Amino acid sequence: MEPISVLLVDDNPTFLQATTQFLSAHDDITVIGAARSGEEALMQISLLQPEVILVDLAMVGLSGLEVIPRIRSLMPMAGIVALTLLDVRHFREAALKAGADDFVPKATMRTELLPAIRRVARNGIEEPPRAPESALTRDTLPTRRILVMEDNPDLCRLYSKALAGTGYQVYAATSIQEAQQLLQQYRFDIMLCDIHIGAGRGTDLLREHAAALATSGTQVIMVSGQAQYRDMCEELGADFFLEKPVAISTLVGLVNRLTAHR
Repeated sequence: MEPISVLLVDDNPTFLQATTQFLSAHDDITVIGAARSGEEALMQISLLQPEVILVDLAMVGLSGLEVIPRIRSLMPMAGIVALTLLDVRHFREAALKAGADDFVPKATMRTELLPAIRRVARNGIEEPPRAPESALTRDTLPTRRILVMEDNPDLCRLYSKALAGTGYQVYAATSIQEAQQLLQQYRFDIMLCDIHIGAGRGTDLLREHAAALATSGTQVIMVSGQAQYRDMCEELGADFFLEKPVAISTLVGLVNRLTAHR
């Protein structure tokens, strides 16, 4: 397997040098470039075509939060890991909304950076999934359908990309109306549903389709940044509740566990 190509983006030259040395010590990763500003990063990306881009959020000039959406538009399939000195929820949520795939505080880089790079390079999983010995071959395995309901386009893309990368057939809906139509057309193994969908509510959709979802064996994962919805979702029959921000490794791991027993 070819090494994962990484571009570093940070305005601190000492940090760039130390991180390059740290990453270069691992055979499965190669640092192909280092940019000292957001503007320089945008010029290098098209030329170098890195698989993973590490972006500091607090840069002088074009900040990480400003440059990440522009990187995403240039390279929609690249993995983007946001870095910052401050491990606070506000920065984590802002980075994910801007289009980053993962978030690693600089204080924990020694333990968290390598797994994050490998994870986003492989669409949300640290190692390729292995089928049980008694399973069918990959080509004959049944396709699992997943409905992703999320009105935030960046999160919808993030969830869909990660799940599709592990072999699932993903259908995305950004409105209640789109979800209604898809539920009428297909049977889904998993429904991942945000609670606030525009002016609508995922809980209303769950209430309306609870009987049909139970009959078809669809397992429901509800997602929200507000923990008070947990009890309501359980009462409505949801199988799991995830509180935002959702780590992609957590989401993919949960879906893999749910479908492994089907």
